[in-house]
Parts: sequence; structure tokens; C-alpha cells
Amino acid sequence: MDNGTPACHIDSMVPPPKEAGSHPHFLQIEPLPGASLSSEDLCQIDSAPHGGRLRRPGFLYSPMRLFWNLRHQGVIQTFRTMFKPVAAIAGARLGVTAPPRLTPKLPDAVLDLQPGEVVEVKQFEEILQTLDGRGRCYGLVFTPEMKKHCGRRYRVFKRLELMFDEYRHTQRRLKNTVLLENVHCTGEGIGCDRACFLYWREVWLRRVEQN
Repeated sequence: MDNGTPACHIDSMVPPPKEAGSHPHFLQIEPLPGASLSSEDLCQIDSAPHGGRLRRPGFLYSPMRLFWNLRHQGVIQTFRTMFKPVAAIAGARLGVTAPPRLTPKLPDAVLDLQPGEVVEVKQFEEILQTLDGRGRCYGLVFTPEMKKHCGRRYRVFKRLELMFDEYRHTQRRLKNTVLLENVHCTGEGIGCDRACFLYWREVWLRRVEQN
């Protein structure tokens, strides 16, 4: 029934098209009055230390993480997730144990996924075969909370090719990595509400052919 109220409009989150010979991240921008083009004025996360009151000092991160794991996962699982990897690395450096497994050769690591395509996250057992001894695929960790997305289907939001590291103030180039629509980190185990996109290696995904 039309009561004269305009329909609610939701803007699309489709990434802006690339211009020939340029990257959308490098488009000319103008700083706000009183600001500069430094990373603190361009990245909200880089300015976060000035935008909120300190709740937990950095030196308390490890004890708090240990407490959270003991409370929610128990002693055995806490040992597996926190102490076993550290012990393996230390043992390898001392020559006592074998070095951690490297990322295996992945024949289907490149899918060239594009925004709008539908993909299915592979089963966890399949993803395990792509990880090294520290749970990483070419350096990118597969976090425990990503397991709940295994077997589900999502639409590709955009390719992740450039990333600004606000902690080291460096820019990194990623390969064969995408973001999925509405798939964000919930901060499980670390106490964070930022809801950052989760990063997905293409080898963790399977393209869904659409008719």
C-alpha cells in the first residue's frame, strides 16, 4: 500500500571502477582543514590511539588471551592453540624438532575471482591441506573463527590487492586474495568490535558456476 512515503534506498557497495593506468586507492584526495596527508589523517585505525580511552595495555594481551582460552576451551585445547606452536618453533631453532611444514604447492591457488562471483568456502579438512605448520597459507593465517564459514556460499565483494599496514606504516601487495560480502571478523578471543573484513586466499574457495 502506497502511503506517500518514499521507499528506503540502500546504496550498493560495488567497488569503484578502475581507471586506465591507475589504481582507485591512488586517486587524488584533499586533506581536511587542519589535517595532513599522513597516515594518521588518512586511516582511522592509525589514529585510534588518540580516539579512545585505553582499556587494556599491550602487555596484558597475552595473559588475557590465555585466560580467555582456559575459560572457553579448557586446558588441553589451550595448550594446543597457544603453547604447542611456540614450542615447535623453539624446538626447530634449537635443532631438537623438525622445522614447521611450509605452505605446500597449490595447483588451484589462482582463480582470478571478480566482484559479484559466487564462491563456496571449502571444507575445513580441505583448507588444512593448504596451510603450513603455523596455520598459514603463504603467510596469511586462517583464523579459528573462519572455520564457521566452511561449506557456505558467499558473493565476492572485491579483490584485495593492496593493503596498508597501519602498525608498521607500510604498504603490502597481496596475490590471489579476496574479500567476501558481509563476512567480517567478530573479534572472537581478542575482544574487538572493528568488524574488519576477513581475508580469503582463493585456494580456500571454490567457484560456483551459475546458469
